[in-house]
Amino acid sequence: MRERGVYIYGPVASRRLGGSLGVDLVPRKVCDYDCIYCQLGRTTRRTVRREAYVPADEVLEQLESRLEEESGIDYITLAGSGEPTLHSGLAEIIAGIRRLSALPVAVITNGSLLGDDDVATACALADLVIPSLDAADEATFQAVNRPCEDLSLEDVVGGMESFRKGFHGEVWLEVMLVEGYNAREDQVRRLGALIERISPQKVQLNTVVRPPSDPDAKPLEEAELARLAALLGAGAGAVPPVSRSSAVSSLGSREQKVLHLVRRRPCTADDVARALGINYTEAMKLLVQMEVDGRLSSTVQEKKTFYIVP
Repeated sequence: MRERGVYIYGPVASRRLGGSLGVDLVPRKVCDYDCIYCQLGRTTRRTVRREAYVPADEVLEQLESRLEEESGIDYITLAGSGEPTLHSGLAEIIAGIRRLSALPVAVITNGSLLGDDDVATACALADLVIPSLDAADEATFQAVNRPCEDLSLEDVVGGMESFRKGFHGEVWLEVMLVEGYNAREDQVRRLGALIERISPQKVQLNTVVRPPSDPDAKPLEEAELARLAALLGAGAGAVPPVSRSSAVSSLGSREQKVLHLVRRRPCTADDVARALGINYTEAMKLLVQMEVDGRLSSTVQEKKTFYIVP
């Protein structure tokens, strides 16, 4: 008998969405990009092939169960361990979520496939789509996002532009800036020209805040990020810090909750404290014990200790 996967995680405290209940639609690091800054590590299967990577019926069954157990959810978010739009049943899954809940649905995507008619039709069922754009020219696109050879920057931007014109929900465009790669002022100004074509409701600048797949991917200072955001006009800003009033998952033991969180992204003790609704000291004791037991390991990034699954 095939072992059932776990496709729902959180709620987690999202810097943009508040209490976010996550839906994971592809195995870990199935993606058409291999971004240098990715907090999940290197892409293990880089592909543009859309498949039913996980069973849609099991996803919806698990989601229904979790919705009965959880409170304090602001969004149901399709994101997780890879690129969610690679799931060929994306439209079926979003439609199923709509039947289960009136909560708003967000799709966090690299945006590379929004030019595909089936992907655009599926994403149009969501309330909010958050694509990313990190480059203003092909060379930077290749250096930062390391896409499948089938993808070009112009095709990606054109797909986002086309999708935005026909979408009745919100588009928030994320720009991930990496020191030494795409964060010069002239690069950001040229990004602005592409952003004008896409015309998102919001532009959110971010930088490397968790251990990246490539150690050369370094963050910008907060002040520099804010300065560059100002170059992009009134609709742009830096991604806000996590709210202290975060959602708390009620499922399972504390150790299980920590493992669910850390499998999706490296976490600090502060992240764990917020997600579990406990104080920092309790979170630190829990993480240290889990590391002693071999269930977690730790790494230091920009003077912060992050916990990961070894």
